[in-house]
Amino acid sequence: MVLATVLASPLPACCAHREPPSPAAGTHSQSAPAKPLEQLQRDFVDLRFGMFLHFGILTYTGSWSKPNLDIKQFNPIGLDPGQWADAAVAAKMKYGVLTTHHHDGFALWPSRASDFNVGHIPWRNGQGDVVREYVDAFRSRGLLPGLYYSIWDTTEDVSAGHLTPAKLAYVKTQLTELLTNYGPIPILIIDGWSWQMGHSAMAYQEIRGLVKSLQPNCLLTDHAHLADPWDMDIVNFEEPRGGWAPAGNTYPAQQEQKVNATGGNDWFWAPDVGGLMTVSDVVSKHLEDLEPKWTNFLLNCPPNRDGKLAPAIVKLLQDVGAAWTPNGARPPLPAQPPQNERPYTPVSATASSDDANAAIDGKNDTDFISMWQPTGALPQTITLDLGRVQPDVGWLGVVPRYHHEASSKDGNVTSYRIATSADGDTFSEASVGTWPADGRMKVATFGPVPARYVRFEIRAANGKPAITEITVGGRP
Repeated sequence: MVLATVLASPLPACCAHREPPSPAAGTHSQSAPAKPLEQLQRDFVDLRFGMFLHFGILTYTGSWSKPNLDIKQFNPIGLDPGQWADAAVAAKMKYGVLTTHHHDGFALWPSRASDFNVGHIPWRNGQGDVVREYVDAFRSRGLLPGLYYSIWDTTEDVSAGHLTPAKLAYVKTQLTELLTNYGPIPILIIDGWSWQMGHSAMAYQEIRGLVKSLQPNCLLTDHAHLADPWDMDIVNFEEPRGGWAPAGNTYPAQQEQKVNATGGNDWFWAPDVGGLMTVSDVVSKHLEDLEPKWTNFLLNCPPNRDGKLAPAIVKLLQDVGAAWTPNGARPPLPAQPPQNERPYTPVSATASSDDANAAIDGKNDTDFISMWQPTGALPQTITLDLGRVQPDVGWLGVVPRYHHEASSKDGNVTSYRIATSADGDTFSEASVGTWPADGRMKVATFGPVPARYVRFEIRAANGKPAITEITVGGRP
């Protein structure tokens, strides 16, 4: 059984937790009225080109995901986010995304959640705040400042199998700080979530609810390694892991890639950074391919230990800007299927055969996809328990079989029935229908109805059925 919350256990002694912060005066971010999700998505893909900024303790020491690094080594004496922003403008980029908190747990702002951040190091006598300088610099140049945050934190051991209410509070405190104290944030990229612990262990419903309550116009995405908009507002492709926006994509999307083909400390700067992309790599191979697919290109340009972009990267971006102009004739983002804006994360599931939890664990990676693959003759059923009666259940999504970032037409559900129940005993039919076997995520809408239990019945499939995720939500 997948639990909605986990039992508390002692926290690691590496860092002292603190009380959640009180929002700073005058820094609330909800000044703009909430926009419809599809309008936010349409506006986002019109940005087209952005700068990913991997900057943190790994710029100076350590290796990917190593905990308890010597954060006193973080010392960007020439920190210049204005230079980053100027280079982005020269390339005709429209937004940035800064790694505020990577897997090692070091935070680039003075977080009150722990002591593992810039507020507790010699740099600028503990008064520095990289996030503040970044958002101010980018806004001053007319650029939108997005943020990246890793939920997986190896120093605090926020990880699969080790989650506690205190660790959830730690994550929520840091997200609250970022989305309260730094003005409007157009996009938040979460990492170390779906592929590390899953969207069930740390409930998507709870994290999304927090983000949208603080900034309803902030788009949320995750490194889920799926080409469908499951549990995210923007589909995210991580190119170094094999992700690439497929031909015919009509979802709002973003594709990430490193500017350097060799060297570096994972996505971060290192003295051996080399093999920079050419102008043709950026413009012809990426921007001109991705733009017709409504997929932004997010190019990682890692600042060095001085806190600046290397001259060779700055020159490349200038040349890109001289060579590329956005295609003004591209039509707007097509109308999107019904989206899950009120997700309900199931607490458990049962099935007529195979492991039902594989359909609700929300755990997916490039080379690991958990799937519910019922055996035996059809029909086969799976019943999701939402934990309590929800008043407006009316959305159900089914993600097909996946392998290495790509979906498959094999095993797609082609005929289904949905039933709901408040008590788990008496079920009422909510929807019956058919779907094409085209390898795309499928959505059914109904009701809405009050329900605690949602039963999905596979009546027919294109081969042996396989479902990567089943997700449920409310609707007006």
